[in-house]
Amino acid sequence: MGGTLAFGSKTKPNNHRELFAVEAKNYALPVLANTPLENAYHELELLGFPLSMTLFELLKTEYRGEIYANGLINQIGQVVKMVGLYVCEKTVLTKTNQKMWFGDFLDVEGNTFDTVHSPNRTPHYPFRGKGCYLILGKVVAEFGVPGLEVLKFAKLPIHPNPVLSYPQML
Repeated sequence: MGGTLAFGSKTKPNNHRELFAVEAKNYALPVLANTPLENAYHELELLGFPLSMTLFELLKTEYRGEIYANGLINQIGQVVKMVGLYVCEKTVLTKTNQKMWFGDFLDVEGNTFDTVHSPNRTPHYPFRGKGCYLILGKVVAEFGVPGLEVLKFAKLPIHPNPVLSYPQML
């Protein structure tokens, strides 16, 4: 019963010979390097966030701010610099129809802190989407909860995608 199908499996013929002499080809495969940064970019592309490293680790700078969220309560009235991972923002209009924002961020330790972006600052320092931001602000407390009144605000650059910097294969 050579060559018949039985339950979805195929049997090979017993005396199989090639019609023409065929030389075996040897292919040289390139060595593919895989870095943690490449893995993080693949995860960003597929999931929208990295699993193998944090967005703080993707930053070009090692700076993580002068203070973290859990120390804000001791700095009321002081001007501080913080680095925060954007979580969300709420845009509102004041009674004079000016744009104002409320932001929520995570520090490098995973603690949240809130920001208030007043109408006289928002046109100069807008939100630029997901990512980490360097925030200069005055520490204030509302109902016993500390937050930042933003004075300056900028999105921090991340390392470029190494996959996009490979030379084109021809």
